[in-house]
Amino acid sequence: MPPFTRVRTLPWLLLLDAARTTMLHLNEHLDDKDRRHVAGIARRTKGDVRKLTEREKADLKRIARDLNVTLLARNLLPTAGRLRKR
Repeated sequence: MPPFTRVRTLPWLLLLDAARTTMLHLNEHLDDKDRRHVAGIARRTKGDVRKLTEREKADLKRIARDLNVTLLARNLLPTAGRLRKR
């Protein structure tokens, strides 16, 4: 079996659609200040949750409450349904 066979079978268009939907949602619900703040925290901690300070954890929780994750999940449902059928 060629090494790239599995890569070709991934539903790339559906994954890109999910990423696009997520980015649109984030752009609508986050202002530039919060976006920069989250990016700065991610850069500083390099994605390691253990390196977060208590204040950063509180800031991230506040920002997450503003995201309306329920609406994002509702918007991603059609894409998830198409991914599941494969």
